[in-house]
Amino acid sequence: MLHAPCSMPQRPPRRRSGYILFELVLALGIFAIAVLGLAKTLNQALETANLLKRDQIIRIGMRNFLEEIRRKPLTEMSMSTMDATYGVTYTSSTEPVSLRTTRGDTLTDIYNLTIKATSSFNDVPQEDTLTVYVYKPAQQQR
Repeated sequence: MLHAPCSMPQRPPRRRSGYILFELVLALGIFAIAVLGLAKTLNQALETANLLKRDQIIRIGMRNFLEEIRRKPLTEMSMSTMDATYGVTYTSSTEPVSLRTTRGDTLTDIYNLTIKATSSFNDVPQEDTLTVYVYKPAQQQR
């Protein structure tokens, strides 16, 4: 005699919805941390670009000030000017220099021209200096 197989009640499959929600929250947390890291890096890159731009502006300003000053007579070479647009003050000063040639002769009418650019960025003072030799013959000093 054949018996009919006994059927056992089947369990419904377990739901994993709790795990899916946990994985979703974890993935969103990791994504948020990555986005914040990228935002911080972008902010630092922008600050660095602003500093480089400011340095370039100061270098160009010093070059322009040098070209303006070195064409003046010696008595007018020591001066100060302010660039109100960028908040940079340019100051120049001269002092005589005594140089000797390889033959032992002393060169005259050579001066050391120093240009200082003073500014501040984020309330931090900054001073850049440019020093060059200029030749001003005695007949041009009058």
